[in-house]
Amino acid sequence: MEEQTADPNPKKIGNGKDEALKVIIDDRELRSNVARLLFSSGIKLHPKRLDVADFIINEQVAIERKSANDFESSIMDGRLFEQCKNMAANFSNPLLCIIGREFTRLQKRAVIGAKISIATDYKIPVFEFDGDEEFVEFLNVLLVQKERGKKDMRLRFEKKAVGKDDSLQMVLEGMQMIGPVHAKNILAKFKTLQKVFSASESSLQKVEGVGETRARQIRRIATARYGEEDELQEKIS
Repeated sequence: MEEQTADPNPKKIGNGKDEALKVIIDDRELRSNVARLLFSSGIKLHPKRLDVADFIINEQVAIERKSANDFESSIMDGRLFEQCKNMAANFSNPLLCIIGREFTRLQKRAVIGAKISIATDYKIPVFEFDGDEEFVEFLNVLLVQKERGKKDMRLRFEKKAVGKDDSLQMVLEGMQMIGPVHAKNILAKFKTLQKVFSASESSLQKVEGVGETRARQIRRIATARYGEEDELQEKIS
């Protein structure tokens, strides 16, 4: 995929010199409305297949962009927290940007809880926008600010190797309703996944923050058969 370059409206950076702003974009985002708006505003797009994040501003700053609908879906399937973990491991200043404010499938408290977890457990600021135009304006301002002190940026970003403890934690975080704090508390008590999955529901309930519902969820996953329909799926609350 060739890089897209827009020349009509270059931005003036710092000393007033005309120079197009640049952003690394996941090539799967190139057909999005955001990519078209960025291109139209004079931003030079460097498409790359990214393992982590959707946009990379520099070596420190990366952005995961989600629509309100995708934000809900990623909470429900556990993908959100794995993405946050990978961003926090690879960038010192990752950002999560949500486009849209209508959440229809999850209760309000579940959405708020996920945002709190992202901000407190992963130290990732969460920004919300009414639409793509507002998000693109945000990106323009961010790019101008970061361009002033830029350094040469590597164009290949891959996931860093995940350590043993993080790998164990990620297995538990893949379950609905199990966040980083829950996973750490569970592993601190049982030490191994084998002991976690063989523990009784009553033993799991004794772990701080787990309670009856999460303990039942862990036991349900521990005894589930792959490929069989799940009739016991509980609604996240």
